Amino acid sequence: MRTDTTTYHGAISNVLLPGTILLANIDVTGLLEYALKAAAGGAIWLAFKVAADQLERRKANRNAKSRSRNKKVSNKSGDNGIH
Repeated sequence: MRTDTTTYHGAISNVLLPGTILLANIDVTGLLEYALKAAAGGAIWLAFKVAADQLERRKANRNAKSRSRNKKVSNKSGDNGIH
């Protein structure tokens, strides 16, 4: 009759005890507070990023419109580029 134990069972128990001891020392309230601060900071950063992108688009649209207006004005004056 064989009484050998599998090494897989021993490996799980060898990881379970130290893992439990390490997780018992974690400050959950501190982690939750940090997560809340990180989420708030990320939301503020995202708001500024979206606002900056919108301002860049408006500026690019404004510049494109002014370039097209200048082109129309130069075409209406009869300037064909020959001097």
